[in-house]
Amino acid sequence: MEKLLTVLIQTSPLPSHPSTALLEALFRSFDRVDGLKEAHIIILADGCECEEETSSTENFKHGTVSPETRANYKQHLQLLQEKIDNRQAPFQPLKNGTIQLVKLPYRHGSARAIAAAFNMQPSVISRPYILIGQHDNFFVRDVAYLASILRYMEEESWLQCVHFPSTATLNYVTKVKRRYQLDISKCCVGYNGGSFIPLVFWYGRTHLVRSSYYTDFILTQCPNLQVSDHLEELFGTVQLNELNKIKKRSEDEFEHEFRRVHKKYANYVYFDNDTPEEQMEVLYHMSGRKVRAATSSTPSEQEMPRPNNTDDAQKSNTRFNPHPNSFTSARRSIASVPGLEFVPSASGSSSKPPKKFKQNCFHCGKKGHSFKFCPSIQEETDMPSIDVLQI
Repeated sequence: MEKLLTVLIQTSPLPSHPSTALLEALFRSFDRVDGLKEAHIIILADGCECEEETSSTENFKHGTVSPETRANYKQHLQLLQEKIDNRQAPFQPLKNGTIQLVKLPYRHGSARAIAAAFNMQPSVISRPYILIGQHDNFFVRDVAYLASILRYMEEESWLQCVHFPSTATLNYVTKVKRRYQLDISKCCVGYNGGSFIPLVFWYGRTHLVRSSYYTDFILTQCPNLQVSDHLEELFGTVQLNELNKIKKRSEDEFEHEFRRVHKKYANYVYFDNDTPEEQMEVLYHMSGRKVRAATSSTPSEQEMPRPNNTDDAQKSNTRFNPHPNSFTSARRSIASVPGLEFVPSASGSSSKPPKKFKQNCFHCGKKGHSFKFCPSIQEETDMPSIDVLQI
């Protein structure tokens, strides 16, 4: 694994710093993926101010933070380096694996930081494959197929990029047909009891990809990246728009054209079984900007309201029965993470939408409101069940 795979984890200033609890949770989640800690792992720490100017205004998404937050971030990186050097759990590579902290001197933003990592001299990315993720995207299910997929990619040159399942890609074939009127059912590729399902959008979640896919395709398509750029926004929109142009073709023409257009993107999500009702998300996104270091020993439970019945909340296989026009099949989840708790301003939920929603509701399919404020959802029993995730 150490000769094949680089793992690149992006991190930046957060309210929870100087605590290392978020990255500790991420590295604990790596234990769910067979062989992942045998790879060369890079923690890529972005700078916390723009090239052009320094700002004391707190905006974690855009990397402009207060002097206090900058100091906390610096201390966080020092603590992190000490734990890596001392091989303190969970920062313990396996076999010949390594963990390296790489600090960028100024604010790059997500897309430019990835480009900077590929362009560094001496090179920090020298393996043929790379797994790219964020500091707040955790593995919440066991993944026993990483080595198998790498072997398959060695044999099959058409497969360039593999995403791990998240709630956004559950029941994906049905969801894409409902939302975009694109029938991708005949374009899936069976493998090892499961399927590679072609994506119609570039998702900003953890993915396994050929290093050459970034150097020869992604980064050449985006030569003038800006600080605020995200690949999900750049490539996601372009890919979806290109695929949307062919959706009115006849069935046979559509399949042919879809394969032709999708070939250059070659991004798939892999499910290790072919039964939609049994497919589960592997990744969970816990927004790092919404949590802080805990002031008590109580772990955080983030994202959704506390369930009324704990036993029901633990039934992770309970499926949501969506509205017939729904674009989603996702359950609601809450994460319990030692050492973290809600940022108070982020934990409350407003009963009124902050502004008019411009997209279609993922529940009823109508435009003008989000899933959270859908008028079709009258009672809690209409909502997906809550899955409590211990991270």
